[in-house]
Amino acid sequence: MKVPNLLKERWALVVFSKPTRSTDYMVSDYGRVKSVHKTTAVEKLIKTRPDHRGFITVSIKLDGGFGCIYVHKEVATHFVEKRSEDCIYVIHPNFKRDNNHHTKIKWVTEAEWKEYIKERKVVFGFKRPPGGGNKKLTRGQVALIKKALIVGKTRKKMIAKMFGVSSTQIKRIERGENWADVDPAK
Repeated sequence: MKVPNLLKERWALVVFSKPTRSTDYMVSDYGRVKSVHKTTAVEKLIKTRPDHRGFITVSIKLDGGFGCIYVHKEVATHFVEKRSEDCIYVIHPNFKRDNNHHTKIKWVTEAEWKEYIKERKVVFGFKRPPGGGNKKLTRGQVALIKKALIVGKTRKKMIAKMFGVSSTQIKRIERGENWADVDPAK
């Protein structure tokens, strides 16, 4: 049983760091993935799914575990020509990560990739959340946190909320994993 090809569709064998169990996996220049049983040669089209960032992936069985194929990377590796050796990133110029046809992806340099990321932020309207994410503590704030921990009247959860950090961060400060060089406030 064979998977019918689309118009002028080409296939390439995907190579992994570990051997596969009973099947080989192939990717097409259209972005489709199929498995080919090693002994019976029966072919099956594999269902793909997007990951949390929207890239199309396929879960595969390897000896000793499981693996994952990022379809756009495999299509680029086998069917898209690199302009130079500096081209190490694969992008979707049309910003549609679910279309992995070989004409819809390309290799770019690091500088081009960074420009692409900036452009993608503008196209999709990504904005940094106000006052959120990766809040940094100052030495003075850590000294106050350490004082509050020594006094022991305020719960760690409340201290974390007051300073806009996680309770895990407060526990790490208390144990001396983070900010060990800062003394408690007087």
